[in-house]
Amino acid sequence: MAWPHYRFILDLPPAEKLARRRALDAYALYAQLSALVPVAAVLLCRAARWVAVRAPPQGRRRGDYDAVPSSPVLKQRRNSGVGAWTAWTRRVRWWLGEDVVLAGWVLGQRDQWVVGILWTSWLLLLSVLGTGDDYLHLTKRLGIVAVSQWPLQYLLALKSLNPIAYLLRSSHEQVNRWHRVLARITTTLLCLHASLYLNFFVQVNRLYRLGNPVVLAGVMAFVSLNLLVTTALRPVRRYSYRLFFIIHVLASIIVPLLLMIHAAPARVFLLEALGVFILDLVSRKVDTVTGQAKVESIPGTNLIKISASIPHSKVNRFRGQPGSHIYLSLPVAARKSMSAASASHLLFEFLFNPFTVAAVDEENGDLTLVARHTGGPMTAALARLAGLARPGAANGIDEDGIPLSIEGPYGAASRFPQLCTDYDRILLVAGGVGATFTVPLYRAITSENPGARVKMVWAIRSAGDATWAVTGREAQALLKDDNIHIFITGDVVDPEGSESLRQKTAAQRRADSSGAGRDGDGEVELCAMYRDRRRDRYTSQHNRKRPDLREIVDDMFKHGQEERVAVLVCGPKEMARELREHVGVWVRRGRSVWWHKEGFGF
Repeated sequence: MAWPHYRFILDLPPAEKLARRRALDAYALYAQLSALVPVAAVLLCRAARWVAVRAPPQGRRRGDYDAVPSSPVLKQRRNSGVGAWTAWTRRVRWWLGEDVVLAGWVLGQRDQWVVGILWTSWLLLLSVLGTGDDYLHLTKRLGIVAVSQWPLQYLLALKSLNPIAYLLRSSHEQVNRWHRVLARITTTLLCLHASLYLNFFVQVNRLYRLGNPVVLAGVMAFVSLNLLVTTALRPVRRYSYRLFFIIHVLASIIVPLLLMIHAAPARVFLLEALGVFILDLVSRKVDTVTGQAKVESIPGTNLIKISASIPHSKVNRFRGQPGSHIYLSLPVAARKSMSAASASHLLFEFLFNPFTVAAVDEENGDLTLVARHTGGPMTAALARLAGLARPGAANGIDEDGIPLSIEGPYGAASRFPQLCTDYDRILLVAGGVGATFTVPLYRAITSENPGARVKMVWAIRSAGDATWAVTGREAQALLKDDNIHIFITGDVVDPEGSESLRQKTAAQRRADSSGAGRDGDGEVELCAMYRDRRRDRYTSQHNRKRPDLREIVDDMFKHGQEERVAVLVCGPKEMARELREHVGVWVRRGRSVWWHKEGFGF
């Protein structure tokens, strides 16, 4: 079939205009409904896997913990056609999850590119089919097909009411990566729509129509959309994530309103998008609680520890989801020192920072959060509040604490598989404050199954970075656990942190000996770790060096070919990338691996 030669058809009979309108609406509906096909396909795959797992076992039952690597039945199953197919699908899934790197820049994962190219091709096909040689039909089709995807695009970005995340048993962070893919696709189609219309105005000498209110609304929406895309670029996000976030939220509301003026036939899609967006905001507002919190700086570090009280009705949600996170914001009551009309005061209306819940107090229901002060407005405000809350500071801070608003819990932790029963070995790797994710998981796993084959590796810059985790009743158990390996990667000498920690520990001991403060934190002096002179090194689980991730991974996988391994990591991107590279070696050998990388942002 020859490629159509498009032409400007300016005067269509009413019947043909009506037919074109119906075609535009029909193909837009096809585009929207077809978005359900990938979701249905994933659900079918999950259903098939569920049936396969619960089928009559061949040498192994679901829920069995102790593997028998030498079992001839398991070896026969691995060497069978089904076993070869399973190993191949594992390698393909792992390959699709790898990063696409160009000139040192990570451009998403391979599955995003594969799905993105396929979906772009499909939407372009729907934009072309049935347009004949009508240039304006093609131009309008590109626009309405793009807008038909916006309800799904908004759904993929929701945090609270996200049906896609629920159906796929995922988290909003994991689903959000597809929101970004779809946003790029729809923006590309809208750019084509705008370019073709501009070309039409130039060719027929109708540039004056840009001043028409309907056309002008479209131009303003297009400019706003490009501003959103520009601020979403990685260099801009790194320079000011808040600028991107604020423009993103405002544009998400303004652009659909402008397009309702510009394109009346697309209003149903735009109303759907705004509707789900507003419902999610209302749900998040209802789910947000404000409680009193104690904010303190950890001596010798740039860490801030937050102990927040929340209603007991909500504590159980956090207790049952170790590794979950919350979104923290400063209510008006915590901003008394700021002028109500100042830019800083208004800025905090848009600040919702994610923090992992490091611990949940079983008795009083307090949540412990740990943040690293990196210069951002939220952590800077928390650091300032920690300074104001020092004893004797004349600041007007309530003795009961500082009011903080907490929204959550969120995260994929609530939808994790049964780690203790579905996997034979579990590896938890953390870098810095990433342990706020792995420490609660480790405690939950060992509490559920004390005999679980789980290892936790934690790399920190200085001993002071671990003080938040080695306090309280479980401090000694954490330090003496042979399955926890703490690596101190910074300088051996840490005088400021060590001295501050020693003073704090001494003060705690004096309080305990005098009978006061017996319910205190029970600080543990991690900096005073003794040296095992017989083996000429620090205790078996604490090392003054960087962790050898290759050796750690190899040790985890060497025990048996049939063992299933779960690997979870939370830390710097470089650490996660290196760990994945070493785990990938074993996946390519056919090993069964469940991988999860915890992180915020993109």
